[in-house]
Formats: sequence, structure tokens, C-alpha cells
Amino acid sequence: MTPATTRRPASVTLAVVLLALGTLTAAVAGTTDPQAQTRTLMSALWLACVWFAVRAGRGRRVARTTAACLTVLTLLLAAPFALVDPLYGGLILLVAAVLAVPGLFLLYAPAAEAYVRARQDGEGSEA
Repeated sequence: MTPATTRRPASVTLAVVLLALGTLTAAVAGTTDPQAQTRTLMSALWLACVWFAVRAGRGRRVARTTAACLTVLTLLLAAPFALVDPLYGGLILLVAAVLAVPGLFLLYAPAAEAYVRARQDGEGSEA
């Protein structure tokens, strides 16, 4: 089976969507600080997460690892700013984690692993 004909599992597509939504929510929670540097950093992290999540959805192993690391980094960096307001900020951060963490697990599920392996094997055999 060639990489072009390898069918992406629905769980991988769902993982990409969950990662994008989760990191967006975390980035919004992290921008409660009025400093422009924090907003710029969180926006850049969110864009990088989305970029690597999309690449991971296409079966790139390195992008999958990078998306996972950036998602965890986004959640960790958003935590201190979100917890300034424990009720709403904490709730937003919890929603972000509820969206992003299952997305990370879906990226490493057996179906996703088989998809990435098929994509990697197919690209290596064509060269």
C-alpha cells in the first residue's frame, strides 16, 4: 500500500481537531495577562501546535512528537495565568485539558500508530 492510498483513521482526524481546540482554549486562558509578550507567546505556541498537529494527522512521526510536546508546554504555560482567576480561569484550563489530553492519547492509539508506520514504510520504499 502506498502512502497516497493509506487511509487515515477517523481517530487521527479527531485527535487533530481536539488538539487544535484544546490548545486554542489553553492559549485563550493564558492570555488573561495584559502583557503583550504573553499573548504573542501563546499565539505562537497555538499556531505551532496546530501546524504540527496537522502534519501529525498526515502521518509524520516527528510532527506527532512535536505536537505532543507543544501541547503539554501550552497547557503548562497557561496554568499560572489561568489560575489567577481560579473559578473561570481554572474552568477554562480544565476544558482545555479535557480537549487536548484525549487528542494526545488518540495520536498514539494503535490505529494511529499503524497509520504512521504505514506512511513511513511507504515513503521509505519509494525512495
